[in-house]
Amino acid sequence: MTPRSFPRLKKLAAIFAALAAAAAFGWPSLEAEAAPAAYEAACKPVEAVWARGSGQPTLVSSGSENRPREFARFSEQLVDRLGTDVHVYELGSESIDGYQYPAPAIGTRDWEAVGTSVDAWLSGGKGATYGAAVIEGASELTLYVYYRAVQCPASVFVLGGYSQGAQVVGTAYIEGFADWMRERVVFQMLFGDPKLHLPEGEGGFLSWAPACSGRDYSPWRREVPDCHTDNGSLGARKPYLPASWDQDTGLWCADKDFVCGSSKWPGSFDGHRTYANEGSGIDQGVAEAVARIYDDGVLPKQPVGPPVPVSQPGGSTGLDVVFLVDSTGSMQDDIREARGVATALSGVVAVTNGRVGLAEYRDSGDVFTARVRSDLQQDLGEFTTELAAISVTGGGDEPEALLHALKHTMNTVSWRDGATKAVVMLTDASYHDPDRVDGTTLGEVAALSLAIDPVNVYPVVPSDKAGGYEELAAATSGQVVVNTGDAAAALEDALIRIQNRPVGLLALNAYYASPGGSVRFDGSGSYSPDSEVVKWDWDFDGDGVFDLVDGPAVVDHVYGEPFEGYVQLRVTDAAGLIGSVSVPVTIGSPPAEDPGQVAPVGLEAHGDGSDVTLTWDAAVAPGKAWLVTYSGVDIGLLGPAARSVVVGEVDRSLEAEFGVAPVSADTEVGPAAYVTLAVGGGKPSPQLPSIPAQRPGSVTPEAPSVGLSAVQVRPGGSVTVTGRGFVAGEAVDVELHSTPVALGSTVVGAGGGFSLAVSIPSDATLGQHLVAVRSGAVTVTAGLEVVKGPDSSPGSGRLPTTGAITWQLAGIAGLVAGAGIALVRGRRRFLAQRG
Repeated sequence: MTPRSFPRLKKLAAIFAALAAAAAFGWPSLEAEAAPAAYEAACKPVEAVWARGSGQPTLVSSGSENRPREFARFSEQLVDRLGTDVHVYELGSESIDGYQYPAPAIGTRDWEAVGTSVDAWLSGGKGATYGAAVIEGASELTLYVYYRAVQCPASVFVLGGYSQGAQVVGTAYIEGFADWMRERVVFQMLFGDPKLHLPEGEGGFLSWAPACSGRDYSPWRREVPDCHTDNGSLGARKPYLPASWDQDTGLWCADKDFVCGSSKWPGSFDGHRTYANEGSGIDQGVAEAVARIYDDGVLPKQPVGPPVPVSQPGGSTGLDVVFLVDSTGSMQDDIREARGVATALSGVVAVTNGRVGLAEYRDSGDVFTARVRSDLQQDLGEFTTELAAISVTGGGDEPEALLHALKHTMNTVSWRDGATKAVVMLTDASYHDPDRVDGTTLGEVAALSLAIDPVNVYPVVPSDKAGGYEELAAATSGQVVVNTGDAAAALEDALIRIQNRPVGLLALNAYYASPGGSVRFDGSGSYSPDSEVVKWDWDFDGDGVFDLVDGPAVVDHVYGEPFEGYVQLRVTDAAGLIGSVSVPVTIGSPPAEDPGQVAPVGLEAHGDGSDVTLTWDAAVAPGKAWLVTYSGVDIGLLGPAARSVVVGEVDRSLEAEFGVAPVSADTEVGPAAYVTLAVGGGKPSPQLPSIPAQRPGSVTPEAPSVGLSAVQVRPGGSVTVTGRGFVAGEAVDVELHSTPVALGSTVVGAGGGFSLAVSIPSDATLGQHLVAVRSGAVTVTAGLEVVKGPDSSPGSGRLPTTGAITWQLAGIAGLVAGAGIALVRGRRRFLAQRG
């Protein structure tokens, strides 16, 4: 499938088309009745706002058992660094002019969550419950920042959003904020954004994605390890940021995060839960925001107390260390002493989010040669028990089966992705090279170490054996530790080195380029927890020989010939401790198109309302299915014999592009045919509230206006009706039209505003309605659509917003997916399998 740029969808609303339009909707007023408590807070130099992820409670409404980690980390880091100079507000914790971000749940916890997931998937995050929630949150954010900016003219803003909340923040920033409001935002940070867009990740099948050679990064890219990351799971927002406003945004998309698109496989959410980890995305984002605040002179002093560290011992997921013990006959005293290391281990595990494992080895001809006694785990109970149970016997000749044992151990234990990894081996003997058990060589152990990312070996040996282990330690970027007679002390010395060693980091988790092309390796993110990195050594072909010693942190390297292997970076800190990182490198041509995959012909789209019929023909039927896309989002699969489909509930207020592509028997997506359907009839998208394009010098008198907390509601559901600009003290009656049904009444407050929660009748007719608000001689209306809930009956030849695909999605504990949809996130299998 050749690379494509889907046409930009029209904005949800032209917020600042004219001041007259703003006046018609009513300008925000600081005189509104019952101002939210957030407005009563004293102005601070820094105003921070956070938008939570799907299904998360607000911090104030959560109990200790379901406390949202992301907002807690965001607010704690800001307060730790800025003290009383920051005021933090969480979207959804209050109602701002009737707007209160609900962050509806997605996934499979209940049918409502399933329905919301389907809505989000099929509409690219714009439709029904999910889309209305995003607009609700964007509206609250837009109005909140507007109010506080007017009220606190000297303050700057820091914005943050996680998952659905990142979409909310991005939507408000690009579609809601006026330029003068954006000028007040010193930094916004987006984590796991389902509407992510990184054009450098969009590659074809004749060229690699530009990001894969370490170049052409978008200015908002921060930590995105997968170079193929291009669009979020709900399709890209294009443009991702307004022109000339792309320098004040940071985007984080962790590896294996389906939501933001670093993995194209639904159910891959390991990375989505990492942004609040110590030293991870939120810490990095807050650190950058604080640095900008001080660089811009917003605050004339340094942060309160010592800077909060944004790096931790161990990698992004912690430290994995295996103790490999020689249990031959001469090791009795050393093993007895080694049992005292458990106390030191408990501290290392706590500090590094560590896990510990235990293995032992002997020599060829013994009852066993190598075995893992305790796999990697945080609980030290099994480790301590198994260490105490080791008995010594066997051996004979001095060299032992160490290389075989290292290979067996590295291949057996369950290493974590992202963790720094080490084997601490305790012996008083040398080793066979090649090993007599299976012929393993030192070179093979070094290559396996690199392939695992890497595993650094720390031999703990007597002084007379130290020289014989230098080659093994160097080949795996470890260090030799001399045992002077106290094995426990020597093992603790090795642990301290491992705990405090620098962490090598590369910007990507894999690199791809064509022969002769230059690859940029960026190791500038490497750090030392207690020191500073002073040396970068580069091994470009993973052979254990460092080609560039004491080089720069960022280096360009040209591979003249095809190559498939690893690049290794070794970093040394001022204390002389070393760490390393290795990642795969592929130099060659991208796989060519499968000649058996043929695009459909004659694709046409017809539809007068929200139902759109697609028809096509095909010279060759696909091996597995047809993939159907809607405005860049994959919406379903059809059988190979299908030649038509009805796509239901299409938003016809926007131009829509449909695509149909073949999927082969081995799940590769082939070339697609596309057709564009112009704007037609149908339901409108949710819209942001209209506010002034320029900051008003004085409050403009308001015309009566009403707003709804949602533009769509199911029968029996509820919606909050708010109004402004009415006569204080007068009665307000609220009705559902066209056939009038009384919904409730209230009295206008002293500031001319009101808020009233009403219930929609359970027998309300599906479709468009008007909510009419009458007060005296004034009647004002707002549009509301009554929609059905998730339909439990499978469909045939139809792709509705709720229907057949619900059953595919219901079995996946994630955003959306079925076994079929898991095939088709727009990337060929050879790339997708990397997730």
